[in-house]
Amino acid sequence: DEDDGYYLGTRVMAYQLLHSNSAGTNNSVPFLVLCTCDVSKRKRDRLKADGATIVLVERLDPGWIASGQERWRDVMTKLRLFQLIEYSKICFIDADVLITAPLDGVFFDEATLTQATLPSPANIKEDEGPLPRTYMFATHADYWGYDHPYPPTTDLDYLNCGFFVFTPSLVLFDYYLSLIKVPGRFDPQFPEQNLLNYAHRRDGNMPWKVLWYGWNVNWPTEKDWRGGARSFHAKYW
Repeated sequence: DEDDGYYLGTRVMAYQLLHSNSAGTNNSVPFLVLCTCDVSKRKRDRLKADGATIVLVERLDPGWIASGQERWRDVMTKLRLFQLIEYSKICFIDADVLITAPLDGVFFDEATLTQATLPSPANIKEDEGPLPRTYMFATHADYWGYDHPYPPTTDLDYLNCGFFVFTPSLVLFDYYLSLIKVPGRFDPQFPEQNLLNYAHRRDGNMPWKVLWYGWNVNWPTEKDWRGGARSFHAKYW
């Protein structure tokens, strides 16, 4: 177990969100951990004992998409979160994120308001599934390196999907699946991240919205922490 950084990171996150006096969230907000059957029952039981709600899902076949990195083998399964329609909003957090302050307020961020899907005919393709009438998808840009300003600029177009807030939708999930079935529709180097960048491109019909910069920082530095950022996307193990 000590060699499984993502498992240990998830256990640390369970403590941070559910038990920490300085970083914990409201007790009414459940901590969901998405697992495939590849995660042993022993590990799932340990996470459940830590307070997590285990959501066991089937792997999502990535089809033509292959990143070439073994650790990203199952990242497309992340899209199954959009099937959890019993929740009105979900904040997804990668297991390699360190949380240092409460994140409850992210659910009330203006960027998480429901948006009407735009009707531009140019963005409706015959080989893609139908779009939902409304959607909500909010996140931060990828900063691509440690040499970034804080607060960051807001004119970046490429999103990072290590931390995002969304409203689950079966129509949206089916739309994502339709993209997986079209070879070459997006660059597979970063599989689910590039799929979401295509689906929620700024000039598309479901553009992503920008969360307040302090909720999460990718490529974090001490400057970000001193500036008041609340969570940091970096492998700290």
